[in-house]
Amino acid sequence: MLDPLDPAFARDPYPYYASLRSRGPAARVRLANGTHAWLITGYEQTRAVLADPRFSNVPAQHAGRRKADSPAQRARACLAQHMLNSDAPEHTRLRRLTAAAFSPRRVDAMGRRIEELSTQLLAGLAKRLKEDGTTDLVDELAFPLPVLVIGEVLGVPESDRNDLRDWTYRVGSPTDAFEQGVVDDAWIRLRDYFTALIADKRRFPGDDLFSVLIHDATDGGLDDDELLAMAFLLLFAGYETTMSLLASASLLMLTHPQELAAAISHPERWPAVVEETLRHASPLEGATWRRATEDVNLEGGLTIPAGSSVLTVLAAANRDPDHFPDPDVFRPDRHMPGSPGLRARPHMAFGHGPHFCVGSRLARLEALIALPRLFAAFPGLRLAADPADLPYRPGLLVRSPRLVPVTTE
Repeated sequence: MLDPLDPAFARDPYPYYASLRSRGPAARVRLANGTHAWLITGYEQTRAVLADPRFSNVPAQHAGRRKADSPAQRARACLAQHMLNSDAPEHTRLRRLTAAAFSPRRVDAMGRRIEELSTQLLAGLAKRLKEDGTTDLVDELAFPLPVLVIGEVLGVPESDRNDLRDWTYRVGSPTDAFEQGVVDDAWIRLRDYFTALIADKRRFPGDDLFSVLIHDATDGGLDDDELLAMAFLLLFAGYETTMSLLASASLLMLTHPQELAAAISHPERWPAVVEETLRHASPLEGATWRRATEDVNLEGGLTIPAGSSVLTVLAAANRDPDHFPDPDVFRPDRHMPGSPGLRARPHMAFGHGPHFCVGSRLARLEALIALPRLFAAFPGLRLAADPADLPYRPGLLVRSPRLVPVTTE
């Protein structure tokens, strides 16, 4: 049985995935909620499923445990109608409306602003360390930087961003992780917040992406329900994965001092550090759930029956030993050109196929700006806790340490 709420599993799910992979690249497992699903753990099979239109992203009606009608359930259903839960041609239309905002030119133009925000946050980090002697990198950097960046992209007021962080954290975790009603309350608050934000942008449009989406008539534009869902998706995806990337990369650097010293001495290594973090500690543990619309034969003669729930486990595919030598070892060298004995293979931290993460370039840019500045500003930075004791976020969607406590020598 797979129990995503188990703290030991959340901290280190890789032995479980390796055990599944030893039985084959896909396995049918029983989930803690009593349902069954197919988990895809092989690299090639993950790529195949993510690109195969026979695996639909549209959730089946009444999938999982049936929930009674309620205001929270209606809010959840409305916000869940985003493009990750759609197939072509609807997905193609929705993605086209947002892709221009994340073009290489626009993303790269945000570099200077990301530098300014990083400098401000690191000043706050220095103050906290001086006053308290210790602080948490998640609260001081990994969360605020991406939420400030995506908040500016979307036009979300800075004063609202902590509430949005709390609400999206709740809805992105298993319901059983909280007391009854906590997750339902978050869905309602998110729906109500974005409803008010849409009304405000209609009256007072700005130059932010959300204002553009609200007033854009291209391809018929977005109706109110689509706008609500798009706002939720862009906010959630816009900072959750980057927050996880920054938290995991910081932790890996602090627990691999030789790699940190090499990156500080040779700044050209930072892109390899970021790519290896994405592979080794995939911010997205699994892609969105899919459903087989017909019997599908995977490589090796395995058949996924029609109607099956399917989860491609990106974290497992990125540690497939058939594609990544020493997959459990953090080795940025594997992404450096000309590294002997290592095969540089593309990881799937941002997915694959038509649902490949539209914000991947922005996430990389934030990490490439923030991480070198963090360790240059605090050369004596070290962990203030045993890494084995750090709590991790539960669930199968986003994976990262919930806190990275640090101090200075």
